[in-house]
Formats: sequence, structure tokens, C-alpha cells
Amino acid sequence: MGYQESWLVVQPQWCFSKLIRAYDQAARSGYYRTASVEPLSIVVLKQPFGELPKGTKILWVCGDRCFHTPTGVFDGNLKTAAKLRFIPVEQVLDLQDRRLEGIDLSSRMPSENAYMERFCVKDYAARMRMQKEKSR
Repeated sequence: MGYQESWLVVQPQWCFSKLIRAYDQAARSGYYRTASVEPLSIVVLKQPFGELPKGTKILWVCGDRCFHTPTGVFDGNLKTAAKLRFIPVEQVLDLQDRRLEGIDLSSRMPSENAYMERFCVKDYAARMRMQKEKSR
């Protein structure tokens, strides 16, 4: 056990919206009030990070490391055959990494720099819901 931050990457990337819908279902059910893990941020890479290409969308997950599984993060709401990969944040960044300058991980306001854009997952999910409702 212990606290962990991970990047959750889905391939193919067009399945990213499925992650957000599964997050939204879990959040609406109250799962994250009692769970030991929660997706807090969405990051969109503006430049490659190692093997992750520019444009990759990432779900930044925080909490008890034993919950860093699809079932632990989404309370069983994720239904996809896509490939999911959890990457511990310390494998791609450290706290002093210049690629984090200007990124506020605790704000609901979006932030960005030359390397990434960061969004609050709650707001991102709400925007997706509104777009879906408008297209009906």
C-alpha cells in the first residue's frame, strides 16, 4: 500500500472519452468519496514525453497504489477492450521538473506551459456531458 500518482494512458487514444464517461459514472455514484484513489487531472501533451507522442491525453490518478487498476479507478464502470497502461509519475517527472512549471495540479482552472495542458477532470467530464447533450 501507499500513496502513488500515476498517468493512465489508453491506446487507441480515441477511447479516452470512455475513461471520462467511466469516471463520471463513478463520481456521480459517490465512489470517490470513499475510494482510495481519484483521477484529478487530465493532461494533454504538447510535446513528446519519452515514448508518449505529442497530443497524448492522460488521466492523472492519485491515491492508494493498490487501487491503480481499471476496477479501482473506475469502480467497474469502464467497459473497453482498449489497452490501459498505468505509468508511475516518478518514471516520467520529478517534483523539480521544468516541464511542470506553470502547471497547477490543485486548481480547477486549466493551466498550461510549453509541454502540456492540464484540466480538472470534473470540469472536463462536465464539458463532455454538455457537448453530448447539445448534439442530441
